[in-house]
Amino acid sequence: MAEKKSGGGAGETKVQVIVEMRVAQDQAPSATMNEAAQLNVSSFTLDQEYEPVPAGTAEDSSISAELENAGQESVFVLGTVEKGDMKALEKQDNVLGVWLNAEIAPFSDGPSGEFEPFVTPSQAPGDCPIPPCDCDHGTAACSKGSLAQVAQYLGVDQIWANGHRGQGMYVACVDGGITAQGRPINSADTSNPNWPNKLIPRVVDGWPAASWGTTGVSWGWHGNMVSTDVLGMAPEARIYDIRIASGSMAGTMAAALAGYQWAINKYRANGTPQIMTNSWGIYQKSWDPDYATNPNHPFTRKVVEAINEGIIVLFAAGNCGEGCPSGRCGNDNGPGKSIWGANGHPAVMTVGAANIQNKLVGYSSQGPSSMGAHKPDFCSISHFTGFFGCDTGTSAACPIAAGVVALLKQCNQSLTQAAIKSVFKATARDIGAAGWDQHSGSGIIQAKAAYDRVCQDPCERYRKAARDALKKYRETQNKRYLCIYYRYVAAWNCCRYQKTQKRQYLCNCYRYYAAYYRCLYQQSQNRDHLCHYYRYMAAFHCCRFRVTQNPQDKCLCNRFYANYYNCMYQKTRERKYQCLYYRYIGAYFCCLYGIDKKLENRCRCLRYYAAYYRCKYAETQDRKYLCLYYRYLAAFYCCQFTIDKKPATRCLCYRYHAMAYACMYQKSRKKQHLCLSYRYYAAYYCCRYRITQSAQDKRLCERYTYAARNCQ
Repeated sequence: MAEKKSGGGAGETKVQVIVEMRVAQDQAPSATMNEAAQLNVSSFTLDQEYEPVPAGTAEDSSISAELENAGQESVFVLGTVEKGDMKALEKQDNVLGVWLNAEIAPFSDGPSGEFEPFVTPSQAPGDCPIPPCDCDHGTAACSKGSLAQVAQYLGVDQIWANGHRGQGMYVACVDGGITAQGRPINSADTSNPNWPNKLIPRVVDGWPAASWGTTGVSWGWHGNMVSTDVLGMAPEARIYDIRIASGSMAGTMAAALAGYQWAINKYRANGTPQIMTNSWGIYQKSWDPDYATNPNHPFTRKVVEAINEGIIVLFAAGNCGEGCPSGRCGNDNGPGKSIWGANGHPAVMTVGAANIQNKLVGYSSQGPSSMGAHKPDFCSISHFTGFFGCDTGTSAACPIAAGVVALLKQCNQSLTQAAIKSVFKATARDIGAAGWDQHSGSGIIQAKAAYDRVCQDPCERYRKAARDALKKYRETQNKRYLCIYYRYVAAWNCCRYQKTQKRQYLCNCYRYYAAYYRCLYQQSQNRDHLCHYYRYMAAFHCCRFRVTQNPQDKCLCNRFYANYYNCMYQKTRERKYQCLYYRYIGAYFCCLYGIDKKLENRCRCLRYYAAYYRCKYAETQDRKYLCLYYRYLAAFYCCQFTIDKKPATRCLCYRYHAMAYACMYQKSRKKQHLCLSYRYYAAYYCCRYRITQSAQDKRLCERYTYAARNCQ
C-alpha cells in the first residue's frame, strides 16, 4: 500500500481506508455519510465525494443474518486515518471492518513501457515451466500475429460465419479508462507525447457517470487496448467503460468497488453488462496482505456478488510467472506466489497467457492462487498486434477470452459463469501436462470447440448423420444406409420436439421410426421389426389426429395398433395381445362407420368388440366381460339382420340379448334384468318357431312369453 501523506505536521502519516459500517436498512446515503462523519476517531476524515457502496453478503453468512434480523445492513465508505488509529476505528460500535485502500496496477505496460515497477531488483529469468516460453515482451519479436489471426486461431471467424458477432452483448472493461468515439477527450490525453490518436468505437456508457469514455492516460491507454481486444473477438458487442484510475492517481480498490456496484445496479435494471473483464491486480502480497488472501475483503465480496447476480467475470492471472516475471513482482513470482486476491478466487475465471504458436507466455502467473488450488483456469492469447504494435501481458489475454464469452452468451443466453468456465476447460488445447496444470491451467481456450458444445443445436448431429447416410445410399444403393437415414431423420425430429415442444416434430419422429423399422423388416424379415413398424405407424397417426383432428388419422391410429397387437400375439401367443387386437380392430371399424356410415363397418365394430370381451373373460374370468360379450354379440346380429334380412340372424339377435340380460341378472339380481331376459328368450324361441315349426320351439316360445308377461 502506498501511504498517503496528510497535510499535518512532520512525520504524520495517513492512509486511505475502506470502512464497513452497519446502518439501518434502506437508509439514505446522506444519512449514512452523516453517521460516518461522526465516527469517534480524531484522525479519521470521511471522503465526502465517495458515495456509500452496499456491502452485500459477507463471507461469514451469520454476520449478514444477524444484520438482517436487526433490520440493518452494512455499507462501505471511504476516508483517511492515521495508520496507528486503524484499530481504534475498527472498534467503533457501528464499524464492522476497516481495510487499506490498496493501489492496483494493470497487467501490462503502456506503449513505451512508461510504468516504472514498484520494485526493481536485478532478477534473472527462471526456468520455463512449459518450454519453450515466449518472453518477447518489449522486443521487436513480441507480436506473433494480428487480431484477425488470433480470431482465426481460436476459430472465432467460424463463429462469425454463423451470425454471432456479439450483437446485444455488453462487456464492461474495468480498467484505467477509454478514449471513446463521440466523447470529448481530455486534453491531458491528447497532449501526452505518446497519444495514440485512436478512439474506440461502440463505447456506450460507463462510470464515473460524467467522464466515462473521455480519458485513458492514467494507465497509458491500457483500457483502449483491453476494449480493442474485446471488440477484436466480438466486433458487434458494446463496451462499458468502468474507469478505476484517474489522471495522476493510481487505481484503487475503493474505485474498483464503486465501479462494480455501478455494474451490478445496471445489471439489475436492464440485464447488462453480461460480462466484466479485469486486466489488473496487485503484483505483490505486500501491497495489501489482507486483500491478497482474505475472501471477506470488500472488493472480493463485491466480485462474488456480481457473479451471483449473473454477470460473467474474468480476471487476468497476472504477470509474475517464474519464466520471465515482471520487475514489479519482486520476490513474489512463480507457483503459489503470483496470483493474489479476487484474481484467483474460485468463482472467477482466472486467465493466463499464451500465444498463437501454442507457447506459454513466460511471465504468465502460476497457481495455486492465494484462494484457489486450481488456478489459473485456462490461458488465452497475448502477444499480437491489436491496439498497440504488440498487446501484451495477461492483460491482453483476458479481454480476448471476454470477447469469446460474449459470442457464447449471444447464442446461449442461459450460460452461467460455471458453465462457461467448464466448457472452456473441457475444450482447451493442452500445452503442458495432460489436463489441468498450475502453469497453463487446462490449456489454451478454443472458441469454436466451446461454441459447438454450448451453442450448436444438439439436433444438428442427427441431421448431419442423416445426410451422410443418404449420400452413402445414393452412392452404393445399399439399403442398409437407407434404413440408417430414416433412423437419423427420426432422431432429428424427436430432438427438435424436445427442444421446441412443437407436435409436428413428434409426429414426424414416429413417422420416420416407422419407415426405419419397415426398412429393417424388408431387409431381415424379422417379425420384431414388423411389429415396431405397426407400433410407430399407430403413434404417428394418433399424433397427427391431435394436430389435425382429421378422423381418417384417428381410424388409422386404431388400425395400426390392431396390427401391432396382432403381430405381438403371433409372436408371443400371449392372450393379452389377442384381446387388444380385437379391441383396436373394433375401434377401427367403429371409426370408419363414423366417417362413411356403412352398416358393414358398424357390424364389424360390434363383432370385434364382442370378441374383445369374450377374450377378456377368458383371460380374467370376470363375469362383467361375459355379459358385455353377449351384449355386443346381440348388437352385432341385430346389425347384421339390417343388412342380410335373414330370419336366423334376427333370432340370434334376440338370443344374445336374452343371454346378456340373464348374465346381468346373475350379477345384479335386479328383477328388471330377469324380466328382459324372459322377454328376449320369448322373442328368440318365437322367431325360431317361425323358421323351424318345431313343437319344442313353440312350447318354449309360449313358456317365455308367459314368464315375461307375469314378471313383475
